[in-house]
Amino acid sequence: MDVHTLTARELKAHFDRGELSSVEIVEALYARGDEVDSRVNAFVHRFRDRALEEAKAADEAKDRGEDLGPLHGLPISVKENIDTRGVPSSLGMKARLGSAATADAVTVRVAREAGAIVLGKTNVPQTLLSPLETTNHIWGATNNPWALTHGPGGSSGGEGAAIASGQSCLGIGTDIGGSIRFPAGFCGVAGIKPTLDRWSNVGSRTAIVGQEVIRSQIGPVARTAADVSFLLRALDATKHAAYDPTVAPLPIGDPAAVDITKLRIGFYDDDGFFRPASSVRRAVTEARKALEDAGAELVPFAPPNAAEVLFLFFEAVSADGGETLDAALDGEQIIDPLKLVRRGTKLSPRMRTAAARTARLFGEERMARLIDAVGAKSVAELWRITGRRRQYQMDAHAAWESQGIDALICPLHPTPAVPQGMSQDFTMSFGYAARYNLLNLPAGVVPVTRVRADETTRASNHDRLDKRAAAVEAQSRGLPVPVQVVGRSYREDVVLAVMQAIEDTARQSAEFPWTPVDP
Repeated sequence: MDVHTLTARELKAHFDRGELSSVEIVEALYARGDEVDSRVNAFVHRFRDRALEEAKAADEAKDRGEDLGPLHGLPISVKENIDTRGVPSSLGMKARLGSAATADAVTVRVAREAGAIVLGKTNVPQTLLSPLETTNHIWGATNNPWALTHGPGGSSGGEGAAIASGQSCLGIGTDIGGSIRFPAGFCGVAGIKPTLDRWSNVGSRTAIVGQEVIRSQIGPVARTAADVSFLLRALDATKHAAYDPTVAPLPIGDPAAVDITKLRIGFYDDDGFFRPASSVRRAVTEARKALEDAGAELVPFAPPNAAEVLFLFFEAVSADGGETLDAALDGEQIIDPLKLVRRGTKLSPRMRTAAARTARLFGEERMARLIDAVGAKSVAELWRITGRRRQYQMDAHAAWESQGIDALICPLHPTPAVPQGMSQDFTMSFGYAARYNLLNLPAGVVPVTRVRADETTRASNHDRLDKRAAAVEAQSRGLPVPVQVVGRSYREDVVLAVMQAIEDTARQSAEFPWTPVDP
């Protein structure tokens, strides 16, 4: 039996039946890491001695007839910026390496209390603010197990890569603009960004402390939608609420209780701002057909304010003019994916106006709007941004209500995974994912297919964004292609049920991106 190929639920079943011990499971995943992680570079810390001691204790408890919780005997991995006692949460910055966490993050504490064994911590991009690549000047770049020349996505890139390569079966990441969903989608696994504060975020570190127009949310990553559901519900919100007063003590619903045949699901494969690759649009079509075959009603949906939501995101996170990020990066060598937008936040009003005007003269309207959006704002401007965010949330709610929508399926990103070093001027591509952070709706991703040989050419290359997308697509053959599933607030159960229905059909295709993959 190749233990590393089993899903978390399969491992738990083998453990419960006495067919695998916790020690055997932990040793097998470490052995897999010893075999492949020199090429993937997913883990930055391994807790081998402690994990094996805890696994031995889990086995002894089982022998005594004790049940330690729903994750009894199962290993998990944790994103580097999430506190684990005794280890720094550096966010890929050297200056933070000297300060170790004094306590586990609430989510890690809840996971341990549920019986989980922490294997180690996984790599992140410097400051976490890189959605497409995971690299820093401490541990270097994490590679996508499907193509080592490509990034795994960010900022939970180490998590996505560790799970897709069979080094971990369950992971915990964070998501402020797609940071769980990009690594999961690009690496051919599943994940979900829950509604804000569904799981506790206490102990989740950020480089932009105090920016709360759009907040990061902790959530699960796993190989399958069923495993994501298993982990999300094992660490139920009611358990977090005991330690964090911002978490509402509302149980997370059971996806198995959701009747797909009674759902009305919207779909779109183009938000009107950035047209996705043909492979990405095909994935949406295949997911739509899978849901129709399962008995759901599918209706076309046009997301309101697509461009406006994206640029409001940039306005919000840059409202301090980059001062908070500058303080965090003081003395640090800066990674390439951060340089372009960071430079934009430093432009004087006169230079900003001139740069935007020049971009428009060269037909770069989207770049001009980005230049207009970033940079320091007054308090009054920040309040207006916050008011507009609220209005966009209400506009989205009204659009869902007008069509009776229970959930949506749509692209995660306009392209599959991006080659290493090609994300620096591709920042505006993350709008399909970031939209649902700003709107505060639960959103997950599930693998559907892989890029075909005839899906590597982009027809329209009218500006630098399209040209970069064309270059990415030209190198995308064989890569995983996911679909994004979005639900109403607090309805993670609906999101997961839809993900499961899509995955059940997608797995019947010869083009399904099976994991673990050998890098």
